[in-house]
This record gives sequence, C-alpha cells and structure tokens, in this order.
Amino acid sequence: MTSWLTPELSLCGQVFREGTAEGENPGNICLGFDLGTTNMVLVALDEEGFPIGAVMEPSKASVRDGVVVDYLEAIRGMKVCLDRLSRGIPIDESVAVGAAAYPPGISPKTAKVCANVVEALGFECGGLYEEPSAAAEALGMADGVIVDIGGGTTGISVVRDEKVIFSSDEPTGGTHMTLVLAGALGVDFDRAEEEKRKNRNRYAPLLKPVLEKMATIVRDELERCPESDGLPVVLVGGGADIVGVEGVMEPIIGRPVSMAPESLLVTPLGIARSLWRDRYGSK
Repeated sequence: MTSWLTPELSLCGQVFREGTAEGENPGNICLGFDLGTTNMVLVALDEEGFPIGAVMEPSKASVRDGVVVDYLEAIRGMKVCLDRLSRGIPIDESVAVGAAAYPPGISPKTAKVCANVVEALGFECGGLYEEPSAAAEALGMADGVIVDIGGGTTGISVVRDEKVIFSSDEPTGGTHMTLVLAGALGVDFDRAEEEKRKNRNRYAPLLKPVLEKMATIVRDELERCPESDGLPVVLVGGGADIVGVEGVMEPIIGRPVSMAPESLLVTPLGIARSLWRDRYGSK
C-alpha cells in the first residue's frame, strides 16, 4: 500500500498541490470530515485522489470521545472549516462528495450522526468509515498497530493484511493531558488547553505520566490480541504530537514505536482517501 501523507499537506491555512493554482477548479472533490473531540479537520482531494487542502477548527465541546453531543454546534464548526477551504478551492456541492468516520465500538445509530453532519452541509455522504480503517488507508499500512491519541480517548487498532482485526478505545487522551497541565500550572482548563496547543513540547516533562499511562493501556490491550505479536506501533492523532513521545512509550509497550508524519491529518486524509478509492479508484 502507498502512504498518502505528502509533504505538501499541512494545516497552515490553505495548501495546494504543485500545479494547482489558487482558484483553479480541481474537478470532482472528495472531502474527509473528521469530527474529533478537540479538533474538527477537513481534508480535500482532487479528482485524481491527491490532497489539495486541509483546515482545522476547535470542536468547542460539540464532540466528546469521538461522539457528536451537540449536533448544531458540530455543523457550525464544520461550516467554518468548509468556508475557509472554499476561499481557495472552488467547491461545487452538486459534484463534491463528503465522507466521515466514527470511533470503534459505537452503535450504528450514533455513527450515523457523523454522516448527518456531512449531509446537513449540503453534500452527499458517500462513505462512513471506522476511524482505524481510515487511518490505515492514509498510512498505507498492510500490517501494524495504529495508536490514535485523540482528545478524549486512545484508540488501539491491529492491522493484518490491510484489514483491521482488533480495535479498542480507552478513555485517556489529550483532555487528560490538559487536566494534568492545569493542575501543575495552577490555571483553569481553557488556559491550560491554550498553553498545551502553543507550547506542548515545553511541557513534555509534565505530560510524561499521562503518556506512560497511555503506553500501559496500549501494552495491556495488545496482550489481548496475539495476532499483534511482532508488529510495530505507529502513533497518530493530535495528542501524539509531542517531542520524545516515542522514547517514553516504546520501553513500556515493548516494541518499536514511531510517529506518523502530520499525525493530526492521518484520519481525515484516510477518510477522504477511502471515499476516493470507493468512488473513483477503480476507474
């Protein structure tokens, strides 16, 4: 499989693939809507399946542990993402298609709410994918372990022969880092979250106990899946983006640990890539 995480793709405003001018019509667009606990991310692919843009907005408590808890606020947040993306990329709602993803272990009815957000913004929802499968698609992973450190949870997924054979979602994530930071700095949650976003690497020593707890969770969950033996671990998600996290987690998990490039973009890019594959990939 091929990794679709390219150096051109980032969250710094508007990004265009080489040869695609701002305002140029990129044809049929595939949009990946990622409704995260901490961040909402929207990724766009052109009709050839290449990333052409990515934007992010805070979730503002509309999503908890990957589940939409404030439907109208979730729509509003994604509308802000869409408006930002549309400033540089012409998006024709009549031909553009969207897709969303849901965390492992939730009911089909709850997962469908993610698709409803896409449709409420005026797009056909052409795909609804489990988050680990989307991440594996973006990473081009045939065999390995994906650890997705999100805002509210840490997801552990085992991939064999390009299929997710095991997944679990445990309630420790970026929110817990913020709580630890708030206590250490003597500030409220919102101020601690702001500090974490701006200076997370400065506070890495304070966050080490939370990372060690996450690593213990990963180790214990993998012991439940013998098929994971010998597979390396790849970290994804916004909560994973801390300098030195691999060195903290690797001795506890007991196997090689690496950080995915553009870790926050792995799942939304995988959502869009899965949609493109299903819609246009065989053509």
